[in-house]
Amino acid sequence: MKNLVATFAIATSMMAISTFAFATGTHDGGHHTFGEPGKADQVTQTIDVELVDENGDMKILHAPLKIKKGDVVKFVITNKGAIDHEFSIGDSPSQRAHALMMEKMPDMKHENDATAVTLAPGETKELIWAFTKTVSSNIELACQMPGHYQAGMVSKVKMVK
Repeated sequence: MKNLVATFAIATSMMAISTFAFATGTHDGGHHTFGEPGKADQVTQTIDVELVDENGDMKILHAPLKIKKGDVVKFVITNKGAIDHEFSIGDSPSQRAHALMMEKMPDMKHENDATAVTLAPGETKELIWAFTKTVSSNIELACQMPGHYQAGMVSKVKMVK
């Protein structure tokens, strides 16, 4: 019986720890495969981004974008839509992980997540990212609110050499 109680206590502790880590929005403990949070004094380019939803058509709009290893990009994101949206940055595998997390927690906000921001209609926020690592897949700028990515709210960008 003591073993059963001990096993239950350990299992409950592990579930609580994993739930907390999952809910923090870092996906992988903060070690990102596509770079790291950038600093304002190191920005090499600024990109204006619009999140748009019109007549069921959802888009992420921005000027042509070239990203290379070493760039520090300030994204200035404005939600031009009528509903809440998210702007998240990542490589293809991290965006897939983010999508799975959002399916489980569709109302999740990103106050403490360096890779994503949630925006209400009309709201503007900034996200600064340092592309310190070479990415073999695409860099994806996406809205991972349930159904939005699938409706077209994604921009895939190849890293240039």
